[in-house]
Amino acid sequence: MPALKGLRLRFLHVDAGSGRYRVEDAAAPGVLGPVDYGIEVHLRAGSQEHPVFSARNPVVAGCGPFAGSRVFGSRRMVFVFRSPVTRGLHVSALGGACYRFIRTGVHGLVVEGWSEEPVAVVVRGSSGGLEGVEVVELGWERLWSVWREYRGLRGTWALAAYALDRLARGLPSPGVLVVGPAAARTIMAGVFSFNVEAGSPGRVVDSASRGGGGSVLLQGHGVAAVVYGGSYDPASENPRLRDVRLLDRLSREATGKSFMEAVEAATVKYRYDPRFGAGGTFGVNYPHYRELVPFFGYNSVYLPAGERRRLAEEVLRSLWEPVKREVFPEGKGPRPWRTCGEPCPAACKKLWRGVKLDYEPSNALGPFSGVLRAGDMAGLVELADELGLDAIEAGHIAAWLMDLVHRGMLDPGEAGLEGRPVFDPAGYSVERDSGVNAEAVRRILEGLVEHSTPLLKAVAERGLREAAAWLDLVYPWRTRMYHASHRDPAVYSAYGERGYMTPNLYWSPGVVAPVPVPGRYWTVYSPSFADPEELAEAVYERMKAEYLLDNAGLCRFHRRWAERLLERMYRELLGVDVDLSSHAAETLRKIAVYQLEAGAEPRPWETRKTVDMVAGIAWEVGSRDWAERLLKDPSAAREWWERFRRRLWSMIGVEEPRAS
Repeated sequence: MPALKGLRLRFLHVDAGSGRYRVEDAAAPGVLGPVDYGIEVHLRAGSQEHPVFSARNPVVAGCGPFAGSRVFGSRRMVFVFRSPVTRGLHVSALGGACYRFIRTGVHGLVVEGWSEEPVAVVVRGSSGGLEGVEVVELGWERLWSVWREYRGLRGTWALAAYALDRLARGLPSPGVLVVGPAAARTIMAGVFSFNVEAGSPGRVVDSASRGGGGSVLLQGHGVAAVVYGGSYDPASENPRLRDVRLLDRLSREATGKSFMEAVEAATVKYRYDPRFGAGGTFGVNYPHYRELVPFFGYNSVYLPAGERRRLAEEVLRSLWEPVKREVFPEGKGPRPWRTCGEPCPAACKKLWRGVKLDYEPSNALGPFSGVLRAGDMAGLVELADELGLDAIEAGHIAAWLMDLVHRGMLDPGEAGLEGRPVFDPAGYSVERDSGVNAEAVRRILEGLVEHSTPLLKAVAERGLREAAAWLDLVYPWRTRMYHASHRDPAVYSAYGERGYMTPNLYWSPGVVAPVPVPGRYWTVYSPSFADPEELAEAVYERMKAEYLLDNAGLCRFHRRWAERLLERMYRELLGVDVDLSSHAAETLRKIAVYQLEAGAEPRPWETRKTVDMVAGIAWEVGSRDWAERLLKDPSAAREWWERFRRRLWSMIGVEEPRAS
């Protein structure tokens, strides 16, 4: 085996306006993956000093150093950008894209500059590496025409099909990244990737949606699509990437199992868990968490345990069981299980009637929005993907608006609705109300993109937090009448003067805690509660571990084996001897400093329901003293938040200014 030369990552920089491009090498130990390089690029650009939709806010999309290897789960594409939602540096990721992208001969793409007319970037590789780059003008008229309909498809699927038909000719093993119409009209759009099947986009779609990276790509740079393909093999430079025997040895040293045995044991939940007769996040989370799953815009936290159990049983009957019967049939035969686009034994993507169902998008646009019938929910998930919206954020917005209408603080027409949704779990009937609520959610999602009412336009362009403040200013009599702000039915974390992030859909203080990068799994999200300092210490360790997975381009579904092997893999496969824990600590410090400089520092909780959610889980798990204090004493929430923030940020090594 030849000696290793050390890790060197190649990143392609493309100016969307001029079409000029260059390749830059980034070397270890400073840069171990795409997150590290993204931070370096943003610090050089000084993006924290410019508007979010400035051309000085580059979008970095990169693969990890193991993307060309035999390591399962190593082909995630990671995006680093300044978020229009949080106003700080954000990291988002999607699965499988790097299985094809790495064959272009570069590890990532940095989009810079600005094109007034939308463009597509075409990256071509060959067996020798990067061969060329072309920036192709699409134009606004053509782009909207394609989004409306192309080959019987709409939105992101239509643009992906168009890009593959018109721009991928001659590309070996082509792949595509696109944005949908939400990227042109909202701040909460993602970047979408499709498995390419017979030259067309397949039904498995994945997205890097949290934080609005798709909005930055289009509104900040004018890029609507990236098409790529090539035949370069990274193992031609480093044969160890394909050495299965070496992987087996490393795995046995770390886990006592062969590599395949370790992978299969770690991914049972995502493939098939016999305890539940199902697999994947959708298949397992509902029967596992049951009454601890948040429903009806977190209004379920106000219900007694018995009522929550009844509601959870209804969700299992009406939503989960119909999917389970078809996706996990008894006996042998073909099953609608797929991967994200790379070879992987987990096959975590479960298709129900052609729609990929993962827990969080499904819950966001299903039970969280008061939609409990499986067919209604699946249609909304598909709609969000077509529009190119962050489904989690869209679900939070829909639930917030429906709750305001339910409470009488909004007229239905202000939210783009024709009637009143049913948002009281106690009086809810699946047969009668699921379709009513699904229609309400549909109108809200489409209204965000169409700007169908002044309120939906405000939410789309400014986000939930600013829109709620706008409502308080426009309708002060409502806040007096109902003794509540328009923001109180929402749950989010506040950042700086304008930024925010709605949480991933778990009942946990960790999802609203003042962390530097919210809306991801860089926290503790299990249904639990602890004193703030204790939780902060646990969150810090998870932040480091989750960052290292993202930076390596590794899927977190593989985390149970990957976290134990990762340092060995850097050393033995790449020739980089590094203390990953120390490296992670320094990187988190850089991110935290950036957030402060960008004015995206965490702020105390602003909404009543956020505090009630935290108090509710404290009561549920037996922390009754904290629960009673949080419910009765307004200063208790500030105390818990401040103590957590002080402990976490001191561990990161950043002295944050006192929150206002």
